[in-house]
Order: sequence, then C-alpha cells, then structure tokens
Amino acid sequence: MKKLLTLTVLLGAATLSFGQGTVNFANVSTTRVSTNAVSNGAATGLTSSSTVHQYYYALFVAPSSQNTADPSLAGWTYSGNLGTNTTLVGRLNGNYNTDSSVSVPGFAASATADFVVLGWDSNLGTDVNAVRAFWANGAGSGQLPSGFTGGNTTYIGLSGVANDVLMGQLGGSPAPGSLFGTGPGLIPGWTLNQYATAVPEPASFALMGLGGAAMLIFRRRK
Repeated sequence: MKKLLTLTVLLGAATLSFGQGTVNFANVSTTRVSTNAVSNGAATGLTSSSTVHQYYYALFVAPSSQNTADPSLAGWTYSGNLGTNTTLVGRLNGNYNTDSSVSVPGFAASATADFVVLGWDSNLGTDVNAVRAFWANGAGSGQLPSGFTGGNTTYIGLSGVANDVLMGQLGGSPAPGSLFGTGPGLIPGWTLNQYATAVPEPASFALMGLGGAAMLIFRRRK
C-alpha cells in the first residue's frame, strides 16, 4: 500500500512538472507590427482618422528543429491561439491565461519550440485555415476566403521565426518564454503588406468591355 501511494505521488509530480507548456503571446513598443499603407500611418491599429481597425494574429508552432518558415507554412501547426491588435499603435496580444501567457497544445513545460505569427486585417475574417491558404497561394493572386468584404485589397504578413522558445508552466516555474524581442532568435516586429486581390475593379470591367466592342467593330469593317 505504501509503495502504491509513493508511486501515485511521483506520477502526480511528474504530471505537474511536464504539464502543457505556455508562452507569452504579446509584443512591446520596440517590436511593433507595421503596415505599408500610407493611410494607416506607420503602424497597425490606427487609420488616418485614428479609429481602431481590427487585425488578427494566428500563432503557429513547430518543433525547435524547424528554424524557418516559407509561405506554405509547411511543418507548422496552428496552436489555436488567435490574438488581436490593441488600441496601442502596432501592439498585439493573445487570449491570455491568468498569468498573461497562452497554452500551446502538444508541448510540455520546460520543452522548447519554434513559433511564427501570421497577421492580417479583419476583411479576411477569422477562419485561420482559409487565411493560411490565401497566404500560401501568393496572397494577391490566391483564392479569396469566403466572406471577404475588403473591396480589392487586403493586408497580410508573416513574421520571422522565434527559435527555441522555452515553454513555461501556468502559474509555476519555469516562467513562459517570450516570442518578441530584439535579441537573437526572437521576433523583432514585422510588416503587413497591402495586396491587390484577383477581383477586377469596376473601371477594369469597363475597359474590358470597351476593348471587346472595339474588336467587334474592327472585325465587321474588315
């Protein structure tokens, strides 16, 4: 009986030590996200009229041997954490635990992992799989996600890779590792670029129509 009790205690301690890992999913003033749009000033979150526009940030995770991320995001898994921008220019945060971290399924506390963040404006909606496919297909030339309401442009961009981030433990030790920073292996901030979609503008339709009419007239004259 005493051996069984001891084994139970040891198993409980092991489970506590190797519980689900957590990381900090928030940037700071020195690692802001920006856009290349003149109307948005220098940073994500504000328009020219200083009203807040919604942006989303999906956190992807991979084993610490991944190191790089191409547009297809092959080898990366969506962690289930979808952050948003704040009212502070260029700042973002995730859906926090009580200690301001996010949980990362599949990775235990004290393990290490690599992370990358895909950010986009709310015109693309919140379907991470659809947005990921749009990005992988070359953004502007890709198939638009359903429900797109942004006219013929949108903003989207992939961060650099945060390498070998130490997983923390909710309410315990070690503390959750940070994804953002200016040091080696951290994300120093990045830019969401403006992409034109494959949807022609009304003016383009008009020009196409005029061109077609001109060709018909030319053929009849011949």
